[in-house]
Amino acid sequence: MSPTLMKSLVVAALLLAGTGCTNMTMLRTEELRAVQHHVDSLRTEMVTLQQKMYEEQKNLAEIIRLIRADQQMKFGDIDRKVSQISSNLNENQSRLSKIGEQTSEFQKQIAAKLASDSAANNAQSAEAEKLFQIAMSDFNAGRYDISANGFKDVAAQFPELPLAAESEYWAAECHYAKRNYGDAEKAYITYVKQYPEGPRLCVALYKLGLTYDKQNKAKSKKMVWKKALEQCPDSPEIQVIKAQMK
Repeated sequence: MSPTLMKSLVVAALLLAGTGCTNMTMLRTEELRAVQHHVDSLRTEMVTLQQKMYEEQKNLAEIIRLIRADQQMKFGDIDRKVSQISSNLNENQSRLSKIGEQTSEFQKQIAAKLASDSAANNAQSAEAEKLFQIAMSDFNAGRYDISANGFKDVAAQFPELPLAAESEYWAAECHYAKRNYGDAEKAYITYVKQYPEGPRLCVALYKLGLTYDKQNKAKSKKMVWKKALEQCPDSPEIQVIKAQMK
């Protein structure tokens, strides 16, 4: 091989080698640029994400601050309300205590008044019983005028006592015993009207019928005895009335 050809081959080989290296360098440069671009994109995305995270952290911190402030306000309101309720409870307890003291005092006064009234009632009952027994003694002795006045006094002085009704009845009996049938009629009618459920109602109706009989008031007698039959069907006087009506 000639020197010239050899030289040409060497130059050609060098040229080929240079061309390959250049191509390899260009490829690597492009790859590095692509990688660098990707890295830059990632950095930009990371910075964006960091900014978003920072903003979200700020927002979250603000929300937490607002929640805490709201809770503090609510807790403050709750504390004030609890304090007010406690104050009201104490005030109500004080009022209840005063009411209890007043109630206790009222109860003492009522008990004292009841005791006083009971003593007064006992004294009244004793006085009424005494006057009634005196009037009854006069009746048994035939002193009918005095007895009638005594019974009327008892009824007038002690109208709230059971002896008042009993006295009205015996005042009528005094007039009947005297054969003063007109006054007896009025007295029996007074008893029936004032004491429609009195213990002497049945016998008063029976005796009222007798006063009508004594005065020849047959229609009135029949009417009042009919009333006795309706109101006192089981009384002893009814048997007498039935017998006399037959």
